[in-house]
This record gives sequence, structure tokens and C-alpha cells, in this order.
Amino acid sequence: MSDTFTTIAYAAGAGATGFAFAMALTKPGQRSDRVLFFGILLIALLAHMLGQLLILSEAYLFAPHLVGVDLSIKMALGPAVYFYTRALISSEKPGFGGLDWTALIGPALIILVSLPFAGLSAAEKLALVDPATRNPDHFRIAVFTCTASLFIFLGFTAFYLGAALRLQMRHRRKMMEEFANIERKSLDWLRTILFVFAGAWVFYTIKQALWLTGSSIPALNMGLALTESLSIAAFAYLGLHQPDLRSDQASRAGSQTRRPILTDERLGRTAAKLVRALNTNKLYADNTLSLRKLSDMTGVTKNHISETLSQHLGANFFDFVNSHRAAEAKRLLAETDLTILEVGLEVGFNSRSTFNAAFKKHVGSNPSLYRRTAGAARPLDPENPVKPVATLSE
Repeated sequence: MSDTFTTIAYAAGAGATGFAFAMALTKPGQRSDRVLFFGILLIALLAHMLGQLLILSEAYLFAPHLVGVDLSIKMALGPAVYFYTRALISSEKPGFGGLDWTALIGPALIILVSLPFAGLSAAEKLALVDPATRNPDHFRIAVFTCTASLFIFLGFTAFYLGAALRLQMRHRRKMMEEFANIERKSLDWLRTILFVFAGAWVFYTIKQALWLTGSSIPALNMGLALTESLSIAAFAYLGLHQPDLRSDQASRAGSQTRRPILTDERLGRTAAKLVRALNTNKLYADNTLSLRKLSDMTGVTKNHISETLSQHLGANFFDFVNSHRAAEAKRLLAETDLTILEVGLEVGFNSRSTFNAAFKKHVGSNPSLYRRTAGAARPLDPENPVKPVATLSE
């Protein structure tokens, strides 16, 4: 029963991955480097699932030399994740060279440690299945190959996963400097998938370690197969539907390290102008508000806005706008009968989840709890308002 469920799960995941690969190749209007690394990543994931199916279905009895072939292909997982992330967040195609070639070290090491096992004949490999027929020397070769490959895979993949996560977090911080809503720009879905992948591979390591000792936990095998298949299917779907990421502030490169160019007095006047524009015209309610749009509306350059926010107000653009949204949301929650989602949309958020997160950050509780505490018809307490970033006397 366990093997049947696991086989079905991996087969479904393999089918979804193959379909996503075909879709990625035929989808128009995509940048070639993003398609390339997305495709390599899907191929590596597909190789992993087919390798599991080879063992579960006992197809290795007919093709014993295919056992272990997936190991070297799976080594492309980590580098492909990193290069795919880099391609997504880069406005132009990044060059490939220098240290990028170290991505070939992992597959090369796997091929090297697999050579002794690859040199065994088909009959010798099949004999390893049954303890009564296996050759002790050959079995030691198989155990060495499996163990060494596992440690190389984990170390190599963890390095590139960590590098990809650092890229995503740096990109997210940049988006928070440019946009008030970042859901489709921050690649948070990719970060979540990477954490799921990392967790799944830890359990995969446990599964392989148990196999080396001749034991197995059916529940672990089924749970791992289901988790891997669902996360791979989710990655394929979200990757296919990830829109191009556009930056509004290419001209700000290195601005965080340059010395301030505005005086404190000028920073104060600029801050007052920004707050006045946000409140008087309710610009915060625009769910497409960006640094560029605020610059166009106020006549203040993007560099000056960014410097005012960071040097004078101690906030990024994302928190600056969302603090004002939270202030208005607090009033609406206390004075109106609008639903939580309606309040969030009214003040400029795109979803209830992002509204909840921002509201809790700036108010200290989630919208539902605040409404229950304040009462739907009770006016705001003038001594306890939400304090937006830089509420200034004008």
C-alpha cells in the first residue's frame, strides 16, 4: 500500500513537471535565460522523481545501469535555483562566467564517486538486491557511492539554496524601497518553495540513511513523496505564471552608501510635503503607488524621496505608505461596518493577507482583534491614534 501510494505520488509529480517543461518551452514573450534555467531546474526535479520511480516500480530489473544516473543530473538543482532566481530579479541578462563555472563541480564530483559503481556489470548490480547473492565488496562500493553522493548533494545544494535565498531577500528589500504593494514583485512564493525543498531534502536524507541500514518507515516515504510532488507542482505552476519584474529606480544604484546631499532643513520640508501629499490626496489608497509615481505627483525626485525616507524618517517607501494605510484602516474599522477585506482594499492593499500583516506591524494587533476591541461604531481614541511614519505638523 505504501509503495503504491508513493509510486502514484511521484508519477503524478513527474507528469506535472513534464507538462510544465513543455509549457515553458512554448510560452511566448519570455527571456531566454529565464526559460533556460527554469527548464534546467524542471529537468533536475524530473530526474529525481524518475529515479525514485525506477526503484519503486522495480524497473531497474530491466535496466540496472540506469540506477544512479539521476544523481549527477540532480546536482543541477542548486545551481539552477540560484541562476533562475538571479535571472528573475535582473532587468538585463546577467553574464555567465567567472565563479559561475563552479556550478559544474558538483556534477563532476558525483560522476567521480560513481565511477566504481558504474563499472559493475548488470548482473553484479542486480545481485546487490538480495543479501544472499550480493558480493560484499560490491555492496561496499554501492554504499560508498550512495553515501558520498548524498553528502555532496546536500552540501552543494545547500550552498546554492542559501545563495538564492540571499538574492531573494536583497531583491525584496529593494522592492520595499520602490513600491507600496510588493506581492507579485517580491518572489516570496519562491522563498517558501525553497524552504519546503530544503525540508524535503532533509527528510530524503533520513530516508536514504534508513535504507543503508536496511530499514524503512512507510509513513515517512509516503509523506516525503506527497510533499515533494505537491511542492514541485506548485513551483512549476507559480514559475510559469511569474510576471516580469520591473524596477523603478535603476538610477539609485549605490545610493544607500553615498553621503547625504540634502540638509536637515531640506529633508524636513521634503518629508512634510510627502506626508501632506499622502494624506490630502489620499495617495496611499492607490494600490499601484510607487516611488516613481509619488515623484511624478509631488515633483520631488526619486533620489530625494529615498534620501528623505531613509535619512530623515528612518523608513523605506513600503513602510512609509503602509503606515498611513494602517492609520486610515484603523479609523474605518472603528467607525464603519465595512468587512476586513473591504477596509484593506479601500486603503490600498491588494489582499487580506498583506493587509493583516501590515496592520499588525503598525498597530500591534490584527484588524479583527482591533475591531472587536474598538467596537464597530466607536470613534477613534484621539489619545491613541495609529502613528504613521513621520506624522508631521505642517
